[in-house]
Amino acid sequence: MNYCVKQLVQFSLCISIVVSSIAQAPQNSTATNTSSDILLGINSRAALLKAPFVNWFQPNYDNYIVDSATCKFVAPLLKGKKIRIFLGTWCGDSKREVPRILKMLDCCNFPPEMLELIMVSNQDGMYKQSPGHEEAGYNIVRVPTVIIEETGKEKGRIVEYPVVSLEKDLLLILKNEKYIPNYSGAKVSAR
Repeated sequence: MNYCVKQLVQFSLCISIVVSSIAQAPQNSTATNTSSDILLGINSRAALLKAPFVNWFQPNYDNYIVDSATCKFVAPLLKGKKIRIFLGTWCGDSKREVPRILKMLDCCNFPPEMLELIMVSNQDGMYKQSPGHEEAGYNIVRVPTVIIEETGKEKGRIVEYPVVSLEKDLLLILKNEKYIPNYSGAKVSAR
């Protein structure tokens, strides 16, 4: 009898651990595209480090050479800012630019809790939208779109790819200097 109780306790403990780990998993969703899996909605960076996404994420991250001289000026200006990146894991520009952006932010020691990654769809009826419609009000017409916010208001954005370089574009935005993103008609209306 004692042996059975011990086995039951161990089994219950294992079930509790499994249920707990599932409950703590990031709330993201994947949808099947005809050619590959895509991520949708708010996801953690860790989602990009899993197959099949790591196959494009890691090489683009590793091969990007950060302009560390400019990052020295960018890093202190990022304090108190929030960055939202709208991207498509199906989009070639997102596959190229997002790993580079994240490597640059790593170089600047940007706090991960101030970064939000929002994956949008490429499907008819949901094109460049996320299931939770986090893009609503942001006028997302191209991805990736990197939005820098300060005290809840948009400070600037980089649309699809940088005008000069990620580091220099971000520096101009953070210093409140004149910066016109690609597709400047994509500016957000006042929120």
